[in-house]
Amino acid sequence: MTQPPQSPDAHGTAPDDGAPQPYGSASYPPQPPYPPTSGYPPVQGYPPAPGYATAHGYAPPPAPNGMYQAAAIVNWVVLGLVIVGTCGLGIIAAAWFIPMTLRIQQGAKDREKHTALAVCTLLFCNLISGILILVEDANRPARPAS
Repeated sequence: MTQPPQSPDAHGTAPDDGAPQPYGSASYPPQPPYPPTSGYPPVQGYPPAPGYATAHGYAPPPAPNGMYQAAAIVNWVVLGLVIVGTCGLGIIAAAWFIPMTLRIQQGAKDREKHTALAVCTLLFCNLISGILILVEDANRPARPAS
């Protein structure tokens, strides 16, 4: 009876019979050195994006303020509830809710007072958003006179 061909043992290696193996014995070309000697990262010749200059004097944009963000979120939620609660007729309220809420979101990114916006939000949108903006305005400097 003939013997079956030699198979790998439990460790995944075939018994060594001196014959070259079809796998694992191929020679590969030498790899380039790492890191590359030609300069890394490659220089692309494009100027940096506005606001992301790598030179001295870079000041990152201020992070949005939490109370302004909360006021904007409350306005969006209240607008949704008004629209749903009035079976769609509350969409008329969007005529003043949406522009005021967008202005609140813009005001969250700058560092100036928005007292008039806070009072209008307090009167026309909801009390919570207006109070949040008024409380935060106490921590902000006044706008410079033009």
